[in-house]
Amino acid sequence: NMLFYFLSLTFIGLLVPYTSKELLGGGDTSASPFVIAIKNGGIKALPSIFNAVILIAVLSVGNSAVYGCSRTIQSLGMQGLAPAFFGYVDRKGRPLMGIFCSAVFGLLCFLSAYRRQDQVFAWLLSVSGLATIFLWFNIGLCHVRFRLALHLHGRSTDELVFTAVTGIWGSIYSMVLLVVVLGVQFWVALFPIGLGANAEAFFQNYLGSVVILVFYLAHKLWTRNWRLYVPLAEIDLDSGRRETDMEIIRKEIEEADAALRAKPLYKRLWIYWC
Repeated sequence: NMLFYFLSLTFIGLLVPYTSKELLGGGDTSASPFVIAIKNGGIKALPSIFNAVILIAVLSVGNSAVYGCSRTIQSLGMQGLAPAFFGYVDRKGRPLMGIFCSAVFGLLCFLSAYRRQDQVFAWLLSVSGLATIFLWFNIGLCHVRFRLALHLHGRSTDELVFTAVTGIWGSIYSMVLLVVVLGVQFWVALFPIGLGANAEAFFQNYLGSVVILVFYLAHKLWTRNWRLYVPLAEIDLDSGRRETDMEIIRKEIEEADAALRAKPLYKRLWIYWC
């Protein structure tokens, strides 16, 4: 991640001026900053090659998204958290209803040909952007409650294959930061910079929270389950494990750690950063 995100973005920031008219919103056409950097370097053939690589990467991401989304929908159907027909799997192990549902929503990409595509993009970004914030907040919350449940049951993190370097404090820090982001986003949505209070601007910037609230209430009404959370003492720490024998788990972890320590320093650093 360090190599492919931070370093690449740093180099792009050094190579592409912020005043470039080809950047998003800077002119009549937009281009990838990587392509702009290549063109500024005077390399003629590479921009087309890079565009082809980007297209293949986008197709790969789309395929991965359909795979993940369809399995998530199938799992929700199996658990009773979605209509039961979403849990259907054919003889070859394909969640057909989940794939179909994912593909239907994928048709939204054709809205890019709409004459007001910028407005459509803004509304879709409003839903997906805030949804990501809520998602990571819940991930942090689940991590904190999982670690508290481990402590309550008198169990150690030694039985875990991976433990967060910052422990629960890293998750608490991220949760606090995300709440601050949500608060600031709410204020900006309610009182847009340069504009007065505007209902359209509010929902365009904070629609994701409304959608999540509607789905949450619909889930509660559908399941008739009004519990807000599962008590720590009732959290199941073993379901889904491939192996529940603690001695075997600890031995496997020790073997993995020993194999990692046997690797050269540069390989350990590569594994850590990437």
